Amino acid sequence: MTRLSVSEYVRESTSPHGGSVLLDVRSGHCFAMNSMAHALWREWHRSGNFDSAVVVVAGRYPDVQHDRIRKDARRLADDLISRGLLAAHAPSLTPPAAGQHAYPHPAADAPSPPAERAPATAGRRPDGRGSAGHAPSVGEVPPVTEVPLAAAQMTMSAEPVRDGGDRSLRGAVTAVLSLVVLLGALLLIRLPLRTVSRTVGWTARTWCRREATPEQASAALAAVRRAARWYPGRAACLELSLATLGSLALTGRRVVWCIGTADDPYRFHAWVEAQGVAIASPDEYGNSEFRRVLCVS
Repeated sequence: MTRLSVSEYVRESTSPHGGSVLLDVRSGHCFAMNSMAHALWREWHRSGNFDSAVVVVAGRYPDVQHDRIRKDARRLADDLISRGLLAAHAPSLTPPAAGQHAYPHPAADAPSPPAERAPATAGRRPDGRGSAGHAPSVGEVPPVTEVPLAAAQMTMSAEPVRDGGDRSLRGAVTAVLSLVVLLGALLLIRLPLRTVSRTVGWTARTWCRREATPEQASAALAAVRRAARWYPGRAACLELSLATLGSLALTGRRVVWCIGTADDPYRFHAWVEAQGVAIASPDEYGNSEFRRVLCVS
């Protein structure tokens, strides 16, 4: 029997509601799954067995017909495979007979079944607003909802800090460097997320020999936010966090770069952590409600 495996580029954050958010590091896209889809995903991740996942979900919903759960699981597996989040591996080199599949669910490029009523799905709607992570009707497993990270980004605005900062020569140099790294961050985020995370990791390993303190990281973030006043566009938390990391890297100090997600509604946030402390400006909300989905250091 063909086994299923999760792509090495997928990161997962489990929701308190029982669902989860998947992050494809290659594309930078997030995918929201409800609790039933999450149960199937976790079993496929654990065992790689399509049928065992169906049995697990069927045990949780004994009143639902087994064939219905299996059909919905096939739809979900096809969706995940087509998005590159899940892979099917042939059990042997012997090709299947003509007209047959080597695995218990249809191929990703197989003809789609007749359109059905769109199931309720947790995630961000096309209008940009979020919906609660509710469970669908019993026995109904929706396709995952794609949430482009760039489109949803981010929850922290780039409002400049109100203080004037250090007006000395050293402060002026810091301001110029902060503006330079902010512009660099604005260019960097145009690349695929996989490239961005690799660049962050390479920078930390190559240039940064010391760990930044929370005080140093907070000062760097404040300087970057002041520099954002000179940028005519919008700099959100993704850009600000990368610029903060770059500013500290210029002094040989490293921090951990994090991307996280929160529910009700689904939203995303990027930040840096120094010595285990999440860094935020005094006029921002905290990061405690966000669950890490990606950390790079």
